[in-house]
Amino acid sequence: MLISGRPKIVVTIHGVRTHGKWQKAITPFLAKYGLIPYHIDYGWFGAVGFYIPWLRERKIRAVRDELRRLVGGSDARRVSVIAHSFGTYIALTALRDERGALLYDRVVLTGSILPCDFPWDVVFQQKWALAAKNVRADADWVVSLADWLYHNLNWRFRYPVGKSGREKFEQNSAVLLDDELCGDHSVAHNELRFEQWARFIAYPNLPDDIAEKIQAEMQVMRQRAAMVLAVPVEDVRASMFVPWDGALRPLPEVSDNVTHAPEYGLEIQPGHGTIGVAFERGQPMTVIKAGDSWGEHPLPGSEIEKLDPRLGWALSFPLRSDALGMLAVVNIDGLGDPPQIVTGENSDALALAAFRIFTPFLAVGRRCLETAFRGEKPERPEV
Repeated sequence: MLISGRPKIVVTIHGVRTHGKWQKAITPFLAKYGLIPYHIDYGWFGAVGFYIPWLRERKIRAVRDELRRLVGGSDARRVSVIAHSFGTYIALTALRDERGALLYDRVVLTGSILPCDFPWDVVFQQKWALAAKNVRADADWVVSLADWLYHNLNWRFRYPVGKSGREKFEQNSAVLLDDELCGDHSVAHNELRFEQWARFIAYPNLPDDIAEKIQAEMQVMRQRAAMVLAVPVEDVRASMFVPWDGALRPLPEVSDNVTHAPEYGLEIQPGHGTIGVAFERGQPMTVIKAGDSWGEHPLPGSEIEKLDPRLGWALSFPLRSDALGMLAVVNIDGLGDPPQIVTGENSDALALAAFRIFTPFLAVGRRCLETAFRGEKPERPEV
């Protein structure tokens, strides 16, 4: 089951002297992870035309107009992008020049001709894009030639490109991933990379191998919570909420014992409810239902209506990565009356109980989400 929210559209943009055969080849890999492909084909464009200003600008405007129409005509607030060569320049200069009118979720660049000093700090600070992966090739002569021509052509024909398809971007960021391959301009266009890019773009939807690992640990955590809190295990539930599309949303595939279907449609804003406050403050939160009240940090009525009416209490624990910041909130809650340790006045006892419940899970959960964030597969356990 995919995380609730708007659809994840993936735009692919090819380069010069090609019709983008790789765009068709990547389609089944995107579909496998619930992604919706949208291939932009601006037609065959020769290398000479690239250096003729009016021809080049006409192509750029056509692609930008198509991107605007796509976003304006869909339910998606953001689109993800996979671009190659000239397509990298079109996609990222459009993002920069639109200054927030066009938003990307995740970006994959291959054979990039963007300058190495491209302002990623501005892009990420303004949230014009949320994460990017630059796939470089150590023998990409096309990128080197484009950079050489930029520095040696008559100024009338210059175009501000660079060689980020061979060298790292100058700026460092935890959400700007770098991947170097051995090969030439199109070496990245193979099934192994297509699979990785699809996993990277699908995040926070989790591939089965990672979801199954987290779900197994959530089961153990739920059972541990029942033992520590001295309540029936069938009354305890475990879930994980991740930020996506402007709200914290549950990951259905890792939840354990959550049987009230409307809850999978929860959209919790940071600062709302124990989950939103735990995410915003980065600290554990506890809440007990008293009559119809959910304490000093209530959810909006539209979200409370989605909760299981039998729900009586909740413990929410933030899951943070040193590199990536806040990844998720892990939630243990229960049906019926709250356990005595939750209702008691001994805050130290409650803190110790939460430590015993959540701590064994956090390292595994953090490692799994970091792996999913990068689009990688989990390490196999040693035999």
